[in-house]
Amino acid sequence: MTRHLVVPALVTSAMVIMMAAHGQELTDNLFADPSFEEGMTEREPFGVPTGWSLYDGSGEESRLELVEPGYESERALLIFDGDPLTEIGVYQDVEAEGGIGYEASAMVKALEPAGGGGAYIQLLFRPSGEYVQVSLARARSDTFTRIAAIGMAPEDTTEIRVYFYTHKGPTPHFLIDDVRLIGGVEPPPPPPEPVPPVYDALKDLHLQTDLVRGGEAQVTIVAPERYRAQSEAIARTVEAITGVRPKVVGDDAEVAAVPADDGQLDRNFICIGNRNTNAMIEELYNRFYTLLDLRYPGAGGHVVRTCHNPFGDGHNIVFVGGSDDAGVAAAAQAFTAALGDAGGGQGELTIGRLMEIETDIEFSHNPAEIETWDASRGYRSVGYFGWNSISKHAAAYYMTGDEYHARQFIRLAFPDDEAKAQIAEIDGERIENKDDPLAGPYHYNAHMMILFWDLIEESPVFTDEERLEVTNAFSRQLDWRKGEGAYGLQSPVDRVGSRHSQWSAISLYSLSRYFAKDYGDPVWRQGMLGSKMAFASLEEHAWVYGESDNLFWYNTGHAPILSFMVLSAWRGPMESGVLDELLRGQEILATGRDNDWDLNTAAMTFLHQAAYLTGDGRWLEYRNRTGMDLTIPRVGQSFWPDASLQPELPMDMVGHWSIHEMPEPMWAVRGNGFPPEDSFQFGSFRSAPDAGGDYILIDGYNGASRNPYHTFAILEMRLGGATLLKGYHNQVLTRVDGMVEPQIAMDGALRTRDVVGDVAMCVGEVPRAAYCNWRRTLAQRVGRYALVVDELTMRESSDNIQVQTLWEVPSGQWDADLGGIGVSTVVGPYTPVGWVSRRALSCPHESERAVLPARERPGGRGVRGGAREPRRRAAARHRGGPVVGDGVHARRAPRGTGLRRLPALH
Repeated sequence: MTRHLVVPALVTSAMVIMMAAHGQELTDNLFADPSFEEGMTEREPFGVPTGWSLYDGSGEESRLELVEPGYESERALLIFDGDPLTEIGVYQDVEAEGGIGYEASAMVKALEPAGGGGAYIQLLFRPSGEYVQVSLARARSDTFTRIAAIGMAPEDTTEIRVYFYTHKGPTPHFLIDDVRLIGGVEPPPPPPEPVPPVYDALKDLHLQTDLVRGGEAQVTIVAPERYRAQSEAIARTVEAITGVRPKVVGDDAEVAAVPADDGQLDRNFICIGNRNTNAMIEELYNRFYTLLDLRYPGAGGHVVRTCHNPFGDGHNIVFVGGSDDAGVAAAAQAFTAALGDAGGGQGELTIGRLMEIETDIEFSHNPAEIETWDASRGYRSVGYFGWNSISKHAAAYYMTGDEYHARQFIRLAFPDDEAKAQIAEIDGERIENKDDPLAGPYHYNAHMMILFWDLIEESPVFTDEERLEVTNAFSRQLDWRKGEGAYGLQSPVDRVGSRHSQWSAISLYSLSRYFAKDYGDPVWRQGMLGSKMAFASLEEHAWVYGESDNLFWYNTGHAPILSFMVLSAWRGPMESGVLDELLRGQEILATGRDNDWDLNTAAMTFLHQAAYLTGDGRWLEYRNRTGMDLTIPRVGQSFWPDASLQPELPMDMVGHWSIHEMPEPMWAVRGNGFPPEDSFQFGSFRSAPDAGGDYILIDGYNGASRNPYHTFAILEMRLGGATLLKGYHNQVLTRVDGMVEPQIAMDGALRTRDVVGDVAMCVGEVPRAAYCNWRRTLAQRVGRYALVVDELTMRESSDNIQVQTLWEVPSGQWDADLGGIGVSTVVGPYTPVGWVSRRALSCPHESERAVLPARERPGGRGVRGGAREPRRRAAARHRGGPVVGDGVHARRAPRGTGLRRLPALH
């Protein structure tokens, strides 16, 4: 089916549009030699462009060069930072005056592999010292991109110094050309103060929909060919009543394109079908103006419903649909009957609000028992993400017409003591302000309330007084959202934030969109802009904070991105390739098992939206692995796929390493000391697309969040379908004289990875491990064995060097007689039968089992054995499950820690 919609861009990075300040002429370019055509002045060890001065440049590997070609010129300036301990750049001083805006910009091109991360444009106003600075991290490597910094000069300004320079830590390599400094620029106005407007008059509800007025059609019927009979029947009915035949167009017609959220319709529409069969309904569904899909209203059910003024232009939409062809046919019959009852005549036909629902779906009157399509196995339907009791009641009313739910919406929106107690019991933190629930929902749970209110507001079950009271309560929600980070944004930030900030941005967007189209206050336009800017960096790169390195929450840190994309019609991450990169990260983590950790919190809507946006059935396979019940009634949008999209195994993930790389801006900020191509977040290898075969998951950085200390840990290792290792403890820790260094390693480098025949191998390195460089080589022969070799190059000499090599075996136990770990051959942890022994490989070692004093042991149970020499003994520390050994051995009691004394390396 043809997909036809208007797709807005959030960022236009290739162009800077300058406007003159009121009463102020734009100046010419104030820079001397702006395209570096006058050559270089001589200076040791490298020259500097004529008219420019050198900033720092003390690094031995750093330099400036003129290279060919430039941007629409012969040459460009190369700024090469080869030393993470120094900085380099150029600057120029220009006379200036206070009270006007200045814009400094350059055409910038990133050079691989380092790029522009860690490089900046800075306008320094003198003598005040105030400055404006913009990162060059979003510079592209395939073309020049104009990047600009704009600032208002303080009144005492006499001079501006403009820098193009790098910071310490990262080592950017980039070109600049066609640099400009323009005065008289209009700086962007500051965001309006986020004061919630108070409304004393209700908006026009636009309850009437003109189909024919003054002898002319005011409506167009949009239907695919499969509904020709229904569209013709409706057109004939209108013509029989009015003498005027409305136009019937296909769903791929230009007139059926849905405008952007700040756009407008130019007529009323009758849309026939559902989101899977009608492209116009599909896009209106995405924007949350209907719920018509393959699961609602359900088999044989139908809906005839008016949607009032969705784009704030006075035009309405009539949905005539069902989940199957029988339902659509029934809806068309019901609508033609309604037209006959509308009382039209020659040249005139107007209908009022319609809400005819025929469905077998029912919902409990207890919101705690209402299931949602945004449920996951871990969070179930308690409300994460998007829901609370109030929005569940609103959705249940919209979907069934049961007025009990509408009245409960009002009761809980303005609660008495009994209602407050109910909210506290069922919703808890999901409604933070129990006294004013519409104004004070938690950011995780806010946006569904306003989206559904937009769909049910016109219902006669509400009075105008109640509508106005609800309107002002929602307006007060701005006080809850304004301090959460998105409101004041006017340009893209360097990364997309956590799931907290993402859901806050979506809540602000939904709230602002509702008010902006009908009330128009500047705060709501800024709310929409700020929300968009919170995601806009995805047009350039894939740096998403998400849930840091809490990988079990990876999906919840990325699901809001998909929700924002469909809700706003923005497809920037698809065009930039970032969406594929982020979704591949989820696949890298997928262990292949049903009901495993990687999909525990993955909502059905996240997986269905991924299938929808990519057109790939693998996301339905992942959905099936969650074990969620797909048959029960649920509120919300299902994004249910049609029969053309079936679950598929991800065969392209098999037989090679898949690495979730570290985006260059993220790498630049971390300053890990090794090149970006060696930096990574996590990666995996698998020999089968499901739970069989081998699977290895390795970890690349420590996000300093909720999980244990880790650098280059083997997070999971599966061999022949049996999980051998699982957890953050599969790594090496070192001490000298019982101490670690005050600055701990936070990043691991992936030096190489490959698959040769049936052997998957990788080499990782942690250069900043405590007092040493730790290098780990892993070679796993598929289905046979795994070899792990750890090499330590010490930076300190001592007679007391301790090395802890930890192994975390979830489904094994120590066998003292065999000197090895018994691992179940049955897939799955903690299997009590079917044990076989996999003996550790032999190698020289000096480790001895330690005796943990009974008072220090959980439960006071002893560990047999003792250390022969006090200097070589260390207390075993229980880690909640790891089996610990030295080298590639498993030489200790379960859950102990083996310490090894090594001679100092010189």
